[in-house]
Amino acid sequence: MATTPPTDNARQRTGAWIKSDEIRLDTSSAPWMAIARAELGKKVHELAANDAFIASLRQRLTLDENQRAAEQRLQNFGQDSLLLGRQPGAFDPGRLSLGVKPLPDMARQFVGRMEAKELLKRNPEIEKYFKGVKTDPAFDKKLGRSFDLAVTYEAEGEGRITAWCAAFVNWCLAQSGAPRRGYATAISWLDFGTPVAHPVPGCVTVVKPAKSTGSTTGHVGFFVRSEGQRVVLLGGNQRDAVSEQGFSASNVLGHRWPTRFNHYLAAGTGRDAMA
Repeated sequence: MATTPPTDNARQRTGAWIKSDEIRLDTSSAPWMAIARAELGKKVHELAANDAFIASLRQRLTLDENQRAAEQRLQNFGQDSLLLGRQPGAFDPGRLSLGVKPLPDMARQFVGRMEAKELLKRNPEIEKYFKGVKTDPAFDKKLGRSFDLAVTYEAEGEGRITAWCAAFVNWCLAQSGAPRRGYATAISWLDFGTPVAHPVPGCVTVVKPAKSTGSTTGHVGFFVRSEGQRVVLLGGNQRDAVSEQGFSASNVLGHRWPTRFNHYLAAGTGRDAMA
């Protein structure tokens, strides 16, 4: 859908416009950036559970595991051969373990769930970002369902905070009344808004997964500026905090401007042309 081209005077008042064929996007105003910068000023970052009771439980579990391992070594003593190694009996568990997955450590899972609950209490600023955010139904290949997300969860006996970069972007856009994607998966934001050929301050930028964000499906934040071969993004879950961080420009998957529908698709330009 084309908009009326601005006059020269209007351009001077409103700032930058991006044009492709008959499509013009007004990128002069990005009110969500003021909200994102306010969160940056609050120094929002992940807080550890720091629960002495949970720490003592985990320490006790480790001591018990070490003691059981020592007892097992003593039990096996005398069954081992210096030349042939251990000689298992007919009913030795080692003979029966092929193809069998190890049982989950229920005790550690319990401690991890306790820690996850404590993390939720300790991180109300991050919890608020998840309001109105769901999973992308495209990742539920069988039924295409979408679910609310838990802010914290248990994994491998530890409490963890769900990757929240997309939740932060969605929350900032929602607070400013701007269009938003609503999905917590970073790469899903490549289907959001209207593609822009060159990044402008405030556009939503998606990059490949990075160790500093902990996401396996990519990372999403707001473009701030370019610095040589790097792009600086203002986003959440960047080194476990709301921060400005540089990413290699070669890892950028796309830039999107918040619009309620894709103007290029509406004009028949084609999605891949500007992706």
